[in-house]
Amino acid sequence: MPLDRQYSNQHKTLQKALLVYSSKPPIMRYLASAFGRKGISTEMVYADVNHWFDRYIIHPANKILHNLRIIPKDRSVFSNHHLSHRNYRSFNLKKAYRRFNPDLVLIIRGIGFQNNVLNEIRRNTPLFCWWIEREERIEEALKEINLFDWYFFINSSCVDTGIHKGFSNISLLHHSVDPDIFYPMDNIDKEIDICFVGKWSHKRQQVIEALLNVTDNIVIYGRKWVKKNLLNSKIRKCVEGKYIDGSALVKLYNKSRIVLNITNWGFGEGKKRSGMNMRILEVPAAGAFLLTDGSRDMEAVATQGEHMTVYESIKDCVTLAKYYLNNAPEREAIAKEGCLHVRANYTYNDVVNRIIAAYNNLTVEK
Repeated sequence: MPLDRQYSNQHKTLQKALLVYSSKPPIMRYLASAFGRKGISTEMVYADVNHWFDRYIIHPANKILHNLRIIPKDRSVFSNHHLSHRNYRSFNLKKAYRRFNPDLVLIIRGIGFQNNVLNEIRRNTPLFCWWIEREERIEEALKEINLFDWYFFINSSCVDTGIHKGFSNISLLHHSVDPDIFYPMDNIDKEIDICFVGKWSHKRQQVIEALLNVTDNIVIYGRKWVKKNLLNSKIRKCVEGKYIDGSALVKLYNKSRIVLNITNWGFGEGKKRSGMNMRILEVPAAGAFLLTDGSRDMEAVATQGEHMTVYESIKDCVTLAKYYLNNAPEREAIAKEGCLHVRANYTYNDVVNRIIAAYNNLTVEK
């Protein structure tokens, strides 16, 4: 439905941007730094901040009802309560918007808001979205694209689907990297054979178990690894924490001979899948060697065997890990080329340039 517009951004320079997302991963911080380098001021709304009533009353009650199968897991008996997470974060967004009075609001999705709040913002200010979820959730995005002036996807397949459905306010915008955060560190010894950062999954468990036959010098950071391996001491000994970011993460990458990436889709699906996670660019930018399973979008931004190395199966992963642990010069050459390639072509400066271009090109009815 067309909105009764109260503004025009024609001839108006973007000076203030309101960014909306969770605190982790720190995508908003990366964007804020890149906007700052353009002289654009930013404020951030943390959408994962919830009220104590939601945290200790609403959420536990819903969890019990879901486990008892009284209501489906995508429903909440307290969805209309003003302190429920969706309503509370929508209130915080509206409050921050009215206080900051930005020229642009960028919501990084995943996380939803009340439609009436989005409509209020869009009546007065360009409203953009950057969808960074998996392609399986495309139906959620299709239902809300018309709530935004422009909608970016990290997955090329989502863009293709949206265009096929008749949407014209969409485009591709991949994950990127902040080169001031992820960079090669000097005088760091390679103390770790293989490291992996990411939440536990069955597929990831299988890969790590296979690699433990190659080396036991493996370091893992991520949620649920200890819980899922109470009887597996070999994997438990590898787990050093639930979460790591910032300089500690960069140091971990620099200390590792191989940084492993394991997506959560099945083996053999990479040629059909699109999208890529943040590790695909952050690891090479830090000067580290990346061993990863693949996807169509990843192949579009990096060259296999030149910027990183791709495995097709668990057996293939084991073979490649053995090879590159024993061939340091070749491993280091790939890491160097990957670093130069990513830092030259895929930074948040480029993301912000794309966002500014979309803002400048936006045609708005008064």
